[in-house]
Amino acid sequence: MASLETNGTRIAYQQFGEGPDLIFVHGLAANRAFWFTGLAPLLRDHFRLTLYDLRGHGYSATPETGYSSSNQADDLASLLDHLGIDKAPIVAHSFGGAVALEFAVKHPNRVTQLALLDAKINRLQPTLKLSDCAHLTPFEQELVAEATDIDWEAEDQIGLKFLEAVAERRLAGIQTQVKNDFVPFADQRGSGRDAKHWLKLLRETTAKAEFLSTSGASPEQIAELTMPVLLMYGEYSRVRKSGDRLRELLPHCTYECVPNAGHFFPARAPRVVLQSLKPFLGESTPADEASSPASHTRIATSPFP
Repeated sequence: MASLETNGTRIAYQQFGEGPDLIFVHGLAANRAFWFTGLAPLLRDHFRLTLYDLRGHGYSATPETGYSSSNQADDLASLLDHLGIDKAPIVAHSFGGAVALEFAVKHPNRVTQLALLDAKINRLQPTLKLSDCAHLTPFEQELVAEATDIDWEAEDQIGLKFLEAVAERRLAGIQTQVKNDFVPFADQRGSGRDAKHWLKLLRETTAKAEFLSTSGASPEQIAELTMPVLLMYGEYSRVRKSGDRLRELLPHCTYECVPNAGHFFPARAPRVVLQSLKPFLGESTPADEASSPASHTRIATSPFP
């Protein structure tokens, strides 16, 4: 593991694999190890992978402020500068998608392709209440049923509250009875430490308020993006409203709904994601500004056999 001092913090990162560059950005309450659950091992023979921990996550430092998607996009820019990467495709999940989208708006010429996996964009989906969730995963159902001290209906951002509540239960020694589901801070190596760190981040820094902020790239700025964009959302995802709005703003994008999947499908079904990523990452296209978004040409330059 290496690290970079930048923008008043320290960013931990690692690189491995051979081939053209590919950047991964994880979501909230995770770290770069999220990608080791499937996608990174499947891609390491075709790309040089760059994985890093967002500030306040994993082995990156935890400053008092600077957790907005805009600030974290600046961290990403500094990291790519440090590594000598001029431009590359980016694959991002959840809040990492907001960071990657912000980076693409700020530095459109540095993103060759943008793959957003169940990305939650607060500017496009400012609230997420329990009543908005048509489907809850088994562990979320268990959490709502058992954590009766929480007024779930009053929460405006239910996803963040789920992460906070499950971390509290992990530290209290309460283990989920749910099997065959992705559960944050589950009983695995380092999960107790990660849960403790997550709660400290939410309670002792400005992170929570910044994670909930609706600042960031405007719809008009997003609509100006011309690089190829892949949107993948789980059939049962609670953030599909973000995907629907992105689809409207980016008519040239490729949109895919992952059947029978929730928010964490990149970890639970990496080969399904790979089936879409392979052809997408094998295409390089800057959209012709003179052509319509739906008719620009894609040139196959696939690193896959």
